[in-house]
Amino acid sequence: MDEQFAEVMTGFPILQGFTSQGAQRLLERGEVRVCSMGEVLFKEGDPPVFAALVLGGKVQVFVEREGGDMILTDVGPGTILGELAVLCNIPRAASARASEAATVLQWNAAAFRNLLLRYPLLSERIFKEALRTLVEKERALIDSVVRLAHSSDEASA
Repeated sequence: MDEQFAEVMTGFPILQGFTSQGAQRLLERGEVRVCSMGEVLFKEGDPPVFAALVLGGKVQVFVEREGGDMILTDVGPGTILGELAVLCNIPRAASARASEAATVLQWNAAAFRNLLLRYPLLSERIFKEALRTLVEKERALIDSVVRLAHSSDEASA
């Protein structure tokens, strides 16, 4: 089974250039977890125990606000989850749950940090993706604030 996952992993953009043997080494340093639809991988506020790579299926990232879930994004195979919490050693900023049956590769925090030290190209790609995501969220937040300010100005006019 790991051989199949290793082969699939070599097709992920974040692992471009990895051979099946290299992907197998990543698998050996983590634990493959099969999640049923609706199963929670981690909750907002949880300690950063692990980072995960989605191997198959879909995972929904969300926050709970005002009694309901606000979906931030749906992600699929090749996406890393929980990396910022692990890297910064901060509580989870959001929750993640399988929105359909999903398989993830989980690395405990120490193993994940060791992988980043051992594979500089992987580190670079993970950091680029994390920073891109943060910049997109910042832009969306700024746009929301501008829209709110604009609608507030219109309401008071």
